[in-house]
Amino acid sequence: MKATIKAMMPGFTGNMDDVVIYYNARLNTMIARRKVMPKSSPSTEAAKTMYAFAKRIGLSQAWKDDCHLYILAYNSKYRRQNRAHSSWPSIWLKLMRAQMKDRPELDFNTLTREDVISLQLPCRSIVASIEACYLDKVRDWTRFTANI
Repeated sequence: MKATIKAMMPGFTGNMDDVVIYYNARLNTMIARRKVMPKSSPSTEAAKTMYAFAKRIGLSQAWKDDCHLYILAYNSKYRRQNRAHSSWPSIWLKLMRAQMKDRPELDFNTLTREDVISLQLPCRSIVASIEACYLDKVRDWTRFTANI
């Protein structure tokens, strides 16, 4: 709710209980609004761990290129449902969250590229991820075979 006040002490801005009063130069008016406290957000430790894992193992350029092609196919398939991915980190985060849910015993702080390939983890390629139902099937999904 925005409340504008015509006659107010010039230059008065600040907080009063649960109200914030300030001058908006763009609107050329004083505005009084309800004070909003930010909601607490979930911890970002899991995402930090996953991106640190990606940096530590050094994802291959071929895997990133496959991600780019997958994103193009995904976005064209789900365009009407307003679902889209923008870059490979969004795919990586989706894969790793599904991997954590499926196999909670994995420790991404100590996992290596060789472990991922030897354990046949679905995150090793886009095709394996689609077969494990971590990612949605798209047109010609069998061509995304590059390993991490």
